[in-house]
Amino acid sequence: MAQEQKEYRTVWRFYTIPDYEREERWLNDMAAAGWNFVRTNGVRFVFRKGTPGEFRYKIDLAERTADDRVREEYYNFLTDCGLRIVCDFKEFIYLQKPTAEGPFDAADDTYARLRVLNKAYDCSLRMVCRLLRLFTVLLAGLLLLQGLLPASEFLHGMAFGLSGGAVVMMTLIWVPIITGLRRRVTALIGEIGVKR
Repeated sequence: MAQEQKEYRTVWRFYTIPDYEREERWLNDMAAAGWNFVRTNGVRFVFRKGTPGEFRYKIDLAERTADDRVREEYYNFLTDCGLRIVCDFKEFIYLQKPTAEGPFDAADDTYARLRVLNKAYDCSLRMVCRLLRLFTVLLAGLLLLQGLLPASEFLHGMAFGLSGGAVVMMTLIWVPIITGLRRRVTALIGEIGVKR
């Protein structure tokens, strides 16, 4: 049992959607040190001891679709290309490939980078829309309760605090994430225009 525990390592890390390239580099650094990626829940990463530099890792984002068949077809396409899907978490797909088979992409595959960046941008926008819907429903519920209950000073303060907190969160967290991704997408589109 003690030998089995030393075979695995758990590392706690947090990456946001635009940090997928940094996360990918970190996974490859861990693999170079002999720790092969096994799974994640978004913050808890599990690795298994292996041969240093045996595998490479790539992060892809799933296509935006509610159809499980489309997602399954995309997974089949990835495995047909010789890639192993290590795990998936939310929109993220973690891919593995033996290092001996070479890199995932061509040396300068701007189109592939643009595709993943567009998916990250789309995913971020969807997250903001979900949060806006959630805050709107909560705020509407609090305002409705405020109108129904006679002593609603507390609910009024809660509604004000919730709406103010939502605006601050959206401004300080999501606006920089989305504008940063948009800037990166625009830069890649500019590179493509120059290369033609």
